[in-house]
Amino acid sequence: MEHFSAKPKGQVTIQPQLRSGIWRDVKGPVYADYPLASLTTWRIGGPAQFLAVPQDLEDVFALHRLAASRGWPLFFLGRGSNVLIADTGLPGITLHLAKSFQKLERRGDTVRVGAGVALPRLARMMSDWGLGGFEFLAGIPGTAGAAVRLNAGAHGQDLGQSLRRVWVVTPDLKLNDLTASELAPGYRTSRLLQLPHWLVVETEFVFREEMSPEKIHRRMRELLEERRERQPANLHTCGSVFQNPPNGPPAGRLIEEAGWKGRSLGGAQVSRKHANFIINRGGATAEDMVSLMTAIQDSVLTQFGIRLKREVVFLPQDMPL
Repeated sequence: MEHFSAKPKGQVTIQPQLRSGIWRDVKGPVYADYPLASLTTWRIGGPAQFLAVPQDLEDVFALHRLAASRGWPLFFLGRGSNVLIADTGLPGITLHLAKSFQKLERRGDTVRVGAGVALPRLARMMSDWGLGGFEFLAGIPGTAGAAVRLNAGAHGQDLGQSLRRVWVVTPDLKLNDLTASELAPGYRTSRLLQLPHWLVVETEFVFREEMSPEKIHRRMRELLEERRERQPANLHTCGSVFQNPPNGPPAGRLIEEAGWKGRSLGGAQVSRKHANFIINRGGATAEDMVSLMTAIQDSVLTQFGIRLKREVVFLPQDMPL
């Protein structure tokens, strides 16, 4: 293995990579044995064999070609919410997109958004432009690319309602554009979940209404306050763990009525504030999280006949559960 960067310790400052050897075609920084827990909201996960921060589309293609030539798997990581990374880490190359693909541009009745743009930043810019309908994004700690893949939502709204088009890089090194109807967004799902090797690089949204920025800012503050009252704040969580069943009570209520609210397994604990959130109370492992999720699913199925489906994405995809 060709290591050219030591494992970061403490506060990490990204430095330009050594542009030599197998990485000569990659402009962005690349690290070996990078601790992925530091890049996830759960603070869980082993090291990436290589972590790459692509600077542009050319870097994305170069990293795809390199991974294919070496037989390495390729993983995608945004801001690390709604994801559980194995304790053993990720082999091959992990593309970290939260520091790149930051386009945010209004064009007529649409807004073009790079895949790495943080959702709170997108919500703020939309509000500054007086574009309504995106306020619900302010409290979601993800990136636009990952959010489109999962059709992220809150407060009865989701991105699929405003999505017009996405651009994806495919494993055969094509840049494809897909319409919203081709993506078939649904409740916390889209066609992209069945295509984990397709990388979203840019998105396009259509805005529904214009209003005063002050009115939008006020609505954003109301939604954020509601979120803080209902959900655990300033704790290491990944967001909602399970989807709400299509028929019946929401997942949090089922988990609470099954007796799991506040219970722990290892370092993982079901939130006492909202039972559909699991907290890393310190030292939790991916194994702890999987074991707790499995126990909750089994308990809810036994008591209520409902099989909870997780929202959390596991990396690598062949983790148990």
